[in-house]
Amino acid sequence: MPQPEWLKPFPAAFRKTVTALLRLRAERRVACFDADGTLWTEDIGESFLRWLLAGPLEHLVAADPQVYEKYEERVRRSLTDGYGWAVQLMAGLKEADVARWAKQHAAAWPNYRPAMLALVRGLAAAGIEVWLVSASNHWVVAATGMRVGLPFERTIGVRVEVDGGTITDRIVQPMPCEGGKVLAIDKFIGRRPDLAVGDGLGDLAMLESAAAQLCVGLKVRRDAPLLRVAKERGWPVHLF
Repeated sequence: MPQPEWLKPFPAAFRKTVTALLRLRAERRVACFDADGTLWTEDIGESFLRWLLAGPLEHLVAADPQVYEKYEERVRRSLTDGYGWAVQLMAGLKEADVARWAKQHAAAWPNYRPAMLALVRGLAAAGIEVWLVSASNHWVVAATGMRVGLPFERTIGVRVEVDGGTITDRIVQPMPCEGGKVLAIDKFIGRRPDLAVGDGLGDLAMLESAAAQLCVGLKVRRDAPLLRVAKERGWPVHLF
């Protein structure tokens, strides 16, 4: 099998792993990708939250000018708690509005990594069942996934219950962050991945659950926590 063009930017060990996956004869072959920091630089969930706080949620800032700083503090203490609270702040908004704004935000997002999007598209075109598993809100994760060509049903993000079209603050469990990513994979996919790709410690449990891994990072941050783990465990790393 000749090596696909979309595989060439990646390390030899990873190319070998993916080639073996492409050759694997199985009823299902599953690949799970983190989103923020993996498929693109920066955090689109945080960007979307800042946009909401500057407009539809500006009443929260009027009541507490430090609301975004409080979100950041929560994230420093606990990724799961902080990312969940970011979605809970949307309570009271109409889901249809949030979905429309998320689609617009995904269209305007300038930080996609072409090599990673080509990898996702290449795997999907080869018959691999590709999923996005992210701790950002599900509306923006789904919108970005659809831009990559993935159906809505193949995206997992932080969800809350919706009551009569209005978003509530009741988080739908499991929260897809840290160990919750594996629980979400078990619930929504029904089997552990053949391949997992991520960039941070919030992805570690998902990476550990997979048969093969790829860790993504920055050349200027070679000492990032997940890259240290990858070096210890011999996981392939791709640096931008």
